[in-house]
Amino acid sequence: MRRTLLGKFGKCFLAGGLSFLGVWAQAQSKPSGQSAPPKAGSQTEVTVDARQGKLGVGMPDPVLAGLDAANVAPNFTDVLRRDLEDAGPFALLKDKLPTSVAASTVKPWLDAGAEWVLALKVTKNGEAVTVALQVLDVKATAQGDGKQLRYAFSKNYTGNASLLRRIAHTLADDLVDRLTGDRGIANTRIVFVRQMAPGIKELFQVDRDGANPIELTRYGSLTLSPTVAPDGRLAYVTYKGGSPEIWGQKRPGSTHERLYPNAAAGTQGSCYAPVWSPDGKRLAFSQSDRRGNSDIVVLDVQSGRVRKLTDGGFINTSPSWNPAGTQIAFTSDREGGPQIYLMEEDGSNVRRLTVEGSYNESPAWSPNGAMIAYVSRFEGKFDLFIFKLGEGKAYQITTGVASSESPAWSPDERRLVFSSNRGGSMQIWTTDLSGNSVKRLSEFSYCQSAKWTRSR
Repeated sequence: MRRTLLGKFGKCFLAGGLSFLGVWAQAQSKPSGQSAPPKAGSQTEVTVDARQGKLGVGMPDPVLAGLDAANVAPNFTDVLRRDLEDAGPFALLKDKLPTSVAASTVKPWLDAGAEWVLALKVTKNGEAVTVALQVLDVKATAQGDGKQLRYAFSKNYTGNASLLRRIAHTLADDLVDRLTGDRGIANTRIVFVRQMAPGIKELFQVDRDGANPIELTRYGSLTLSPTVAPDGRLAYVTYKGGSPEIWGQKRPGSTHERLYPNAAAGTQGSCYAPVWSPDGKRLAFSQSDRRGNSDIVVLDVQSGRVRKLTDGGFINTSPSWNPAGTQIAFTSDREGGPQIYLMEEDGSNVRRLTVEGSYNESPAWSPNGAMIAYVSRFEGKFDLFIFKLGEGKAYQITTGVASSESPAWSPDERRLVFSSNRGGSMQIWTTDLSGNSVKRLSEFSYCQSAKWTRSR
């Protein structure tokens, strides 16, 4: 990764209205409309340890029973291959490969560089489909007599025929877990905001690969800042009642209701940028006052009680919890321009984190707590940076002529999801931590504020 000293910047309003200056602007007037988006053989189970580098994987087309290859290919085979290519620890082999798994193909697979070969059979029975997986350990088989096939992993997956994509994602994650001990992220979701018309934004959800879009809200108003609890509950800001309110779910699967303002707290000012605590019991958010300042407030969702953590006549916004729920990172202009600060969960021990550059905001604490992603204005645009807490250093992730904003972490901490106008309009993108693997999530335009989650 590239370490870059930040230069001197000017303040700028980030797209989406919930940046540092966005809180200031929305605290003073109601938002106006925005521009319109125009599975034979003898088996022996073998334990495979994680190893350095990538593991060569072969994947012949699955054997089919009761299904058409034209349906299985796009909804299962292609999905699984993409999942494995994106997973990190696998190198999927592609050229001049055997087309089956048998004793006679062990040496050709070995010569091709395969360490694992996936033997798949997909069977349909009525509306149910079963995917039988056997993972051939090529080296272990070759080191034996070459006739007894030795398998690293075997499992059957059963579900409705419409769930082939989900089965592919689950299978890929199981393989990552088997190899590395850590769950993969193929079967995860990304929730984000999409502008539907001037002044109308709704929440959407897609699979990690950008497929299977689902509209989560239909308020016909401005709905912003989604946050997802560990159990999958949503919370967000919506203007559907006129002024910004925090709506969401008190229980998994329950209807959406207003969480704040509430009777226990009363009306205390406009609210922005909610974020669930790791225990799913609290929401931290920013609340503005009549003077144009804002403070970090924590809401106990069940009781409705709130506690203000900051107080000093500044703009304090964009809270982000550490994984233990004991500290909060946030943006503040208490020393001039916006910078990233840390404090304890009760508001004590406030200290500045970022020291390079004059405009740093939108902190996002990583899942293991070792890093904080944020955006910084650099050479006239916004780029993604990560701050490694153990090193006390900031590293630049994105570069280029476009702005990159609102970072959030993948559950495995290997990638960031963010919004960027590098494709023209603001869209959702992902990047690895080197910045060398930047991918657009979907074709949706006028999108922002993405959050990556396992729980939905």
